[in-house]
Amino acid sequence: MIAKIIFVVTLIMPNGEFHTKSSVVDTCPSIKMVGDHYEQQIRQGEIQDWNATCFVMNFEQKDFT
Repeated sequence: MIAKIIFVVTLIMPNGEFHTKSSVVDTCPSIKMVGDHYEQQIRQGEIQDWNATCFVMNFEQKDFT
C-alpha cells in the first residue's frame, strides 16, 4: 500500500468565487505558516477568506501482468 499526504487549500476570492488548490506533500505544513501567508493576503485584499486541511490517501499497487 502507498500512502500519500494531500494538502488542500480553498480560497474565497474578492468576487466571491472559490478557488481550490491541492498537492501531494511530504508533511502537512504548519497551520501557523499557512495562516500567516493567507492572513496577509486577506489584509492586502487579495482574498476574502481561506481554509486548509491535510489528509492521507491510501493506494494499492495493482499488478496488471
